[in-house]
Amino acid sequence: MSGDRPGRRTANWGRQAASVCDCAADNRDMRHSSRFIRSRRGFTLIELMIVLAVVSILAFIAFPAYQDSVRKTRRADAAAGLMRLQQLQERHRGQQPAYASAVASMPGPPPAVSPDGLYSLTVEAASASSYKMLATAQASAGQYGDVNCRSLRVTMANGTLTYSSVNAAGVEDTTNANRCWAR
Repeated sequence: MSGDRPGRRTANWGRQAASVCDCAADNRDMRHSSRFIRSRRGFTLIELMIVLAVVSILAFIAFPAYQDSVRKTRRADAAAGLMRLQQLQERHRGQQPAYASAVASMPGPPPAVSPDGLYSLTVEAASASSYKMLATAQASAGQYGDVNCRSLRVTMANGTLTYSSVNAAGVEDTTNANRCWAR
């Protein structure tokens, strides 16, 4: 830096040497441009807190509705398992004088659980003209949280099928508008 005055620096980027001054006017321009860049760099804390609050409220509302929708969808697994047992019961009745009183006595490899494994399947009662079968949500499955429709029941008496459900307290719902058997 020979020949330069004190307080000046020279910068050479492959072109001719340019003198850079660190005087007050240059500093003002630099502060102004850095303020402009800083304001465009990110979000303020209050903006992030507002977004977080909105997302939390939406999640608080949406997640339980999502879980309820998943539980309703998984009830189809119980219905599929019970329909399979109904078919096996009719096959058994075609060869025997009475319906099967246990899942193990049905023809073929009888399933003790529903197709997706969310429900255990049992025969509660059986006679020559009727049977009652139950699909109960397994405690190890997420479907066990379906407290209003913990179990689904099919009853066949003298050729008439009745669909009902049992809640977590053991109360049976046999109404026609049974929400557990969506049709």
